[in-house]
Amino acid sequence: MNPHEALLGRWTGGGSGEYPTIEPFSYNETLEITAVPDKPLARWLSTTTDAASGEPRHSEVGFIRSAGDSCELYLAHVFGITEVTVATPTEPGSFHFESISLTGSPTAKEVTAVTRRISVHRDVLEYDLSMAAVGLEMTHHLSARLVRS
Repeated sequence: MNPHEALLGRWTGGGSGEYPTIEPFSYNETLEITAVPDKPLARWLSTTTDAASGEPRHSEVGFIRSAGDSCELYLAHVFGITEVTVATPTEPGSFHFESISLTGSPTAKEVTAVTRRISVHRDVLEYDLSMAAVGLEMTHHLSARLVRS
């Protein structure tokens, strides 16, 4: 079994975000993590909408790959950065991803570090995301609760 298999499925739900440079907000999210047949790999697609207006917000696309006991998450974000994070699950369904590479386009805001804590219990996925960006140290940014459908 690949460590990332606990994450497979279509997840929907909502979350909230904050950062010192922006107003707090709420969002709805659909996260689809789909296995690539015969590979230790899955596709990752996350789309969010504003909870109040339904307008599209953030989107990220990429892959999660199991490499031995660890997982590598490769994502491209709509705001112009690519992210590579790595986690070694300490228990089934529990992941603490830490960035090892973040690259921005010439017009992207600077992001220097990202951590994602993801936990899966049966058909519920919860996550917290923190980041160091725009000259600020690591700071909480997002929390969400999604249900597998």
